[in-house]
Amino acid sequence: MTESTNLTERYRRLLAWYPRDHREHHGEEMLGVLLAGAGERTRPSLGETADLIRGALRAHLRRMVDADGGIDHQDVFAIVSLVGPLVLLAGAAPLLDGLAGVLQSGSPLSWHRAVEDTPHAVVWGIWIVVAVLSMARLRRVAAAGAWLGTAGFLAIPPVGHTDFLDSVVPDTGWMLLGALVATALTWSPGPARGWQLVGGRIILLAGAIVTSVALVMKTYGTYGVFSLPADRVLSGPAHLVVWGLALAWLVAGAVAAGGGRTREARRAALVLGVPVLVSVLMLLLPRHAHLLLVATVCYTVPLAVLLGLGGLPRRVA
Repeated sequence: MTESTNLTERYRRLLAWYPRDHREHHGEEMLGVLLAGAGERTRPSLGETADLIRGALRAHLRRMVDADGGIDHQDVFAIVSLVGPLVLLAGAAPLLDGLAGVLQSGSPLSWHRAVEDTPHAVVWGIWIVVAVLSMARLRRVAAAGAWLGTAGFLAIPPVGHTDFLDSVVPDTGWMLLGALVATALTWSPGPARGWQLVGGRIILLAGAIVTSVALVMKTYGTYGVFSLPADRVLSGPAHLVVWGLALAWLVAGAVAAGGGRTREARRAALVLGVPVLVSVLMLLLPRHAHLLLVATVCYTVPLAVLLGLGGLPRRVA
């Protein structure tokens, strides 16, 4: 009896390498098969040990890249449709800070600069409305506003009489996230389902956004942390640390808001982290790289990562 108990415990320790949901559904069945085939052995053979560990690693890898089709992307996008607009509000921080400065100074020059920035103000104003509509669970109206806000990023250059790449590239992360939020609001159950999955944890994200903005605004005087940050971040080690903390807070807030315990919540956090990934890519690229190269890398790499890791729906073989 003691030897049998020891063998059972050894097998259980090996099965513990498998994902939790796999153990819950198949653990006892696998244990029974292993015990039945053990014969007179008092410990797992080297071959069994290697096979079990290899199978566990394969199961984790398949889940990592969503090769098993075990993710409900409707729920992933439902979380994104609720939480995504709040993440986008971080992009409006420079605008709100600029407007506060204009109101405080009251100088004609400040008002002139504010008028020049009107296209950005309109776009971020749309996203503020989208966030409110999403919180109110008005999916269809919020979806229309999200598509309008995403298109607004492309309309800024002609309206503001600026170079297209000079204007669009700094907004890469926000534009990508905006398109994903618009898609989520259009083709998912929407914020109502997102509330069921997230609940009051959304307050954690709001706190993370406020903390991130406060860190960067105090250090840089603006929240352009996602807009070609190399010049500011590389100006000193302290700035690099603040930049990293600001990004980390946003990621932590997205994970906490999604719950992080389910595969859907983790994939939603991956989608919401697109602006962070873009910011890191902009920092890694050569400082004087052509904007067309920057745009190509910063638009294609995040989408490839989302597809590869199952953040976006795809057919499973």
